[in-house]
Amino acid sequence: MSYKLLSDKNFVISSNIIKNIDKDLTLSEFLIILYYLNNNNSVFDADKISESFNMSLDDVMTSFNSLLSKELIELKQGKDLDGRLEDFISIDKIYEKVMKSLKEEDKVKEEEDIFDMIAKEFDRKLTPTDFEIINAWLTMGTSKEMIIGALKEASYNGVKTLKFIDQKIYEWNKKGLKTMDDVNNYMKSKDTSSMIDLSEIDDIDWLNDDE
Repeated sequence: MSYKLLSDKNFVISSNIIKNIDKDLTLSEFLIILYYLNNNNSVFDADKISESFNMSLDDVMTSFNSLLSKELIELKQGKDLDGRLEDFISIDKIYEKVMKSLKEEDKVKEEEDIFDMIAKEFDRKLTPTDFEIINAWLTMGTSKEMIIGALKEASYNGVKTLKFIDQKIYEWNKKGLKTMDDVNNYMKSKDTSSMIDLSEIDDIDWLNDDE
């Protein structure tokens, strides 16, 4: 890398991209990605890339083709302002890969949070069987919200067993309840339907009512 690069322009890259981008990239491949992350002009210009990073044209082309084969960049065609066809580079694949990795990290963290919350609520370490049951909930698509809701139900009832939580989740799933709003609305409707209409009681003629 030339000293001219350091004085002419600073190239910036997100730490999320650094952490989640393919680790088998060569330095030249990484620099090409860095170039397009920092340039609004996505036209493929091997000469400019070569000049920016003091790379040979052969190195630029070899690295560029390697990135294409790794499906990290795409070479597309479009029209310039004068209507002429030109090649341009799309780095959407990189963003897609990073977003996918971040979502997977969030999912893992969310699952770890659930394990920690249950262990804290039960005031004990989870057993292998506990982990198996909780993982079964997650595998079948039970949301964190529903698991926490069932955990709160268990805590409210003074029960510290996964069996109670499992039963609640089973009941809610059987009734088609997917969120805690669904559960709360269901419970409200259940309470309303079980209430006695006092006005109807007042209208009953208890003395003359035939048995």
